[in-house]
Amino acid sequence: MSQTGANTHDSDAEEASNVIEERLRLIIDTIPTIVWRKLPDGSADFLNRNFREYTGLSVGHGLGWGWMNAFHPDDRLKEEWRAALAAGKPFEKEARLRRADGQYRWFLIRAVPLRDEKGNLVKWYGTTSDIEDLKRADTVIRQERDRAQRYLDIADVILLALDMEGRITLINRKGCSTLGWEEHELMGCDWFDFCLPARIRDALRTSFHNLIGGDLSYVENPVLTKSGEERMIGWRNTLLRDDRGQVIGTLSSGEDITERKRAEQELRRLSGQLLRLQDEERRRIARDLHDSTGQDLVALATTLSQIHASIPSSSRKLRKLASQCQALADQCIRDVRTLSYLLHPPMLDEAGLEDAIRHYAGGFTERTGIEVELEVSPPLGRMKPHIELALFRVVQESLTNIQRHSGSPQAKIRVERDPGKFTLEISDKGGGISGGVRRRNGKMPFGLGVGIPSMHERVALIGGQLEIESSSSGTTVRVTIPADD
Repeated sequence: MSQTGANTHDSDAEEASNVIEERLRLIIDTIPTIVWRKLPDGSADFLNRNFREYTGLSVGHGLGWGWMNAFHPDDRLKEEWRAALAAGKPFEKEARLRRADGQYRWFLIRAVPLRDEKGNLVKWYGTTSDIEDLKRADTVIRQERDRAQRYLDIADVILLALDMEGRITLINRKGCSTLGWEEHELMGCDWFDFCLPARIRDALRTSFHNLIGGDLSYVENPVLTKSGEERMIGWRNTLLRDDRGQVIGTLSSGEDITERKRAEQELRRLSGQLLRLQDEERRRIARDLHDSTGQDLVALATTLSQIHASIPSSSRKLRKLASQCQALADQCIRDVRTLSYLLHPPMLDEAGLEDAIRHYAGGFTERTGIEVELEVSPPLGRMKPHIELALFRVVQESLTNIQRHSGSPQAKIRVERDPGKFTLEISDKGGGISGGVRRRNGKMPFGLGVGIPSMHERVALIGGQLEIESSSSGTTVRVTIPADD
């Protein structure tokens, strides 16, 4: 190749390089950020047009170390900059840059080094991006978050937010004080592994997934404090959604009901003790009526019979009076025996629940005229005495309510014992309770006397569940308890 050809080639290459460089400069000058280039000592040898337009500095005033004049005096730390540049590693820094009108705005500075093939630092390339609006937005968000946190912290209930995995994303001061943990110790932790007793974790995880699915029922469960104490909390729950309506977690308000539960437990214990004392008193009175008063009445009836026999047949008036006294004594004997049986049927202790119900139902029909159908799934067998007594009292109270309130000519008692479950049902075909309202767990309207609450207490004491279903076609009392097989 001739010298002329070589020169032409070099000229074309240089021209192409200049075109590329000019295009790059055009691109750099039009992008909405400040682009710069510095030498290893930190002095600038290139600043794009955006820097000049923003700061008002000319190219001559901005190059070298003059570019530092555009920064706020507190951010103009040459030693810090020199140290960062001398380290020869990429870095980021936030600093305030002065506009041409004298106002300062926050910028984010990013820089990366350029090295030659030997690893020597050749130049620095960097960008400076305006983040003033982001900083202000972040300040507003932080202020709003602090304000919201203050509102949360003055709440007198526990506020707890969980994400879709059950991790804690928010807890207020009341929650921290109740649990005994600091907020930073709780945030991000798995709620079900962290604050719940191990024995209920699986069940509560299932409840949480049901909650995510839309079951927002009220839940009571114990939580574990930092000291190892269990506290009972009642939770009311709602779902948290994002801007698109997608469920992103749950928010729950919790009330510490430990003391209330302890009071309820103590009340239940006292109620149980009272019922046991009542039953013992009934048993004693029944025994006294049968063994003492009943025997005295039998002796009186026998004496009256002897007196009647000794009166001459000619004394018709005396014989009639003696006969009437004897009949009254016989009626008193029957009444005392019935009362004794109602207070405490000896058959319950001797033969068990099935025979006691059968005998009582027969006597109930004789006294009231209400037909009672008894359906028992064999074999019923014996149960613990306090369970048999509680169930018998439910039958008594239910039949009494049917007699007094339902107007039903019929009643049905169904007793069924399945594997793991015992069911007792007493139903009628009357007009229902209070126009057909339906309540569960013994919570019936006021004005129905003490019978239903008493049944509820008795069933709760034996670990069972009482349900009362009522409509215009009749009422059903249902007791379900676990069966000891």
